[in-house]
Amino acid sequence: MPNVLILGTAEWDSAIATNQHYVTRELAASADVTFVESLGLRRPTLRPADVTRMAARARRAFGATPPAEAAAKPGRPRPDRTSIVSPLVVPVHRAPTRALNRTLLRRATAGWLGSDRPRVLWTFTPVTYGLEEAADLVVYHCVDLLAAFPGIDRVAVERGERRLAARPGVVAIASSPAVREHLTAAGFPRVELLENVADVSVFTGASRPAARRRPAAIFSGNLTTAKLDVPLLESAARALRGRGELLLAGPLAAGGGSFTVELERLEALGARHLGLLTPAELADVAGTCTVGLIPYAINDYTTGVSPLKCFEYLSSGLLVIGTPLPAVAALARSNPHVVVAGGAAFAEAMDRVAAPVSDPTIAERVDSAARHGWAERGQVLRDLLAAELNRLPVR
Repeated sequence: MPNVLILGTAEWDSAIATNQHYVTRELAASADVTFVESLGLRRPTLRPADVTRMAARARRAFGATPPAEAAAKPGRPRPDRTSIVSPLVVPVHRAPTRALNRTLLRRATAGWLGSDRPRVLWTFTPVTYGLEEAADLVVYHCVDLLAAFPGIDRVAVERGERRLAARPGVVAIASSPAVREHLTAAGFPRVELLENVADVSVFTGASRPAARRRPAAIFSGNLTTAKLDVPLLESAARALRGRGELLLAGPLAAGGGSFTVELERLEALGARHLGLLTPAELADVAGTCTVGLIPYAINDYTTGVSPLKCFEYLSSGLLVIGTPLPAVAALARSNPHVVVAGGAAFAEAMDRVAAPVSDPTIAERVDSAARHGWAERGQVLRDLLAAELNRLPVR
């Protein structure tokens, strides 16, 4: 059984589950897995959210989570054979801190470093501090154009990708064609395209028949100016007034800039913020709506995004209306239940929110998402891991 070290870009108990959380769950079905929480590629600020997050990391690193905090936030379930590591590193990844961070990270991952072979490094960040040197197999799972995200240390990311690309035998996984192009340009000799999928079974189970739907459009995800086209969302809210409801589900993401003022404007236009919902709660709400929105801005970062919420929406029986992100536009070409609209056309598309919908149409949408779930993807990843390990020379 391989020992897999996963370097994440988020906390294990972060508000919204992403690829790294699902990959951990799926690989743990056939491996011992250690999940290492974010090394802090985005430089922290003195905003309250960042200070709180750093304080929480320090408590976890020393194994001291106050009972009140644990009760308020039960946390994400931990798969069997999985351990969570909270490394206490300096969130600056340049020459002055490199040696210290390397020592701190190796100390935090000593269990994996001393584990039986084969050892696998499955990293979602290119900033690895040389952990690949102790691995028999390295997988770089790139789900975003990290260097383009606001606040991320571009120099550290690009330097890390060059180092990983030069390692013999490294396997790179890209979540979108744009990310694949980026990795190829960065020098990775082998790039596998595995576009994002969703935990569709949770949403399919909560999908409601047409008679129990209401005219409502929902956006679920981090509310952040780094991704969302706020003027576009405002135009959608105006178009829906008196005809339907705009629902926003998700946390205000400090990492992408404050969203407080923007949310106030949207609420003044009639939007309703549902806050952070569990996957089951989100599925219950989405299953009663008619449209799912992907109102992303088009910028250097989002061109590499492959929104897994496309398949969450479809498996809830929703029509998907999104801006012309490359990944969304590609899906729209093969799925009639995905509509691409930008600019004024996005607000005009809100007419679809109150349009009648039939049970056969809902069933078609749900069926179109069935092949894009983690049940199938998990098997693909386990098969990939097994195949790569079988190629290793016998020790």
